[in-house]
Amino acid sequence: MHGVLKRGHGRQRRAGTTLDRFRLNGLVTGVAFGGRRGRVYRRIVELSGAAPGDRVLDVGCSGGYLARLLAAAAGPSGSVTGLDPSEAAIAHARRRAPAGAAFVTGVAQDLSAFPDGSFDLVTSTLALHHVPARRRQDAFREMYRVTRPGGRLLVADFDPSRRVLRLHGGAARMRHAAASVGPLDDLATAAGFRVEALGTLPLLRYVTAVR
Repeated sequence: MHGVLKRGHGRQRRAGTTLDRFRLNGLVTGVAFGGRRGRVYRRIVELSGAAPGDRVLDVGCSGGYLARLLAAAAGPSGSVTGLDPSEAAIAHARRRAPAGAAFVTGVAQDLSAFPDGSFDLVTSTLALHHVPARRRQDAFREMYRVTRPGGRLLVADFDPSRRVLRLHGGAARMRHAAASVGPLDDLATAAGFRVEALGTLPLLRYVTAVR
């Protein structure tokens, strides 16, 4: 769910917003990053510590852009699972899936398809603001549950101090990023993670943590 769409532009569900217009959304995201999306996402992979052999879960993967970069870092001995509530996005991601990558439909706040401690690394980028506010802590608890002891977490979302492109009435306009996601380190700590670092990237703030 890498996204800059407002809630009215996806399918509304109690689980959150589903971005079925993910191709257009991806174009707007690319413009919002000013041509730096590739560099920013490669930096996210570096910050995540993704390494050969890692089992990785990318929560809110949209069309699989970050998941493909993570798969390259995990190498042939690793694996990446991308999860997103949009069936259209998952179908697109599957068509472009590299070796060792799989894509499934699902939501961040319910990862019951995965056993406890399934992953060495869990990532989520530009997805959390689409999860209903009352369920965001549930999403962090679920990410904690599926991370193995000693495993890592990286979550990135809009920096509320920045202005970002959002779709409004079919047109891209500048809007302040939503500040309602809350401090990422507080959400991670409450779920049981040990926070290692907080930081910012173009348009984004992020937290890295260890279970």
